Amino acid sequence: MSAYLSGSDMGAWVWNRHQNLFSWYSRPVFIVPAAYYAYRRKLWHILGFMALLLTSLFWFDAPTTVPPEVREYLQWEEQLFFTNDNKLPLIALTVGATLFLFLLFYAFWQRNVWYGLALINAGTLLKIAVSISLGQEAGSAAIAPSLSSLLVINLIAWGVYRRTRGSERPLRSPSHSLGSAPDIND
Repeated sequence: MSAYLSGSDMGAWVWNRHQNLFSWYSRPVFIVPAAYYAYRRKLWHILGFMALLLTSLFWFDAPTTVPPEVREYLQWEEQLFFTNDNKLPLIALTVGATLFLFLLFYAFWQRNVWYGLALINAGTLLKIAVSISLGQEAGSAAIAPSLSSLLVINLIAWGVYRRTRGSERPLRSPSHSLGSAPDIND
């Protein structure tokens, strides 16, 4: 707020903070709870976490030093999406990211956790492939944050699966009814 009130160029202010790698690694902090709330069918919670994800670009201070590969990646990203006369890449990014998030949360909303997990894995691998194919060497800066996010999300999913799988009770056989002797396996 102070930057806005002081008349700073907000685009440059946000962009400088986007260079902080903490904002790149913080994505699972927002995707995991949003997927959980999609599963619980709480739309306002999902939208709230997506707003937090979008604003997380500028939560962190601008770094004092930026690794060269990050600087190159962000220069490539800026040129492709913002200073390019052709707006097709920006439109494709916006539509692609929106469609991906919609499908991801729809999968969890429908309680299809495996489809949701497959989507997040495929989407992350696609992001890496696009970054490397379009950004060439500069695109490799997206690999570590993307794979670490994927690792965290998959570890959380595995932990939830292990925890819930062990707590499920087996279904009783249909022949077991009131008044009959219980099965010795119950």
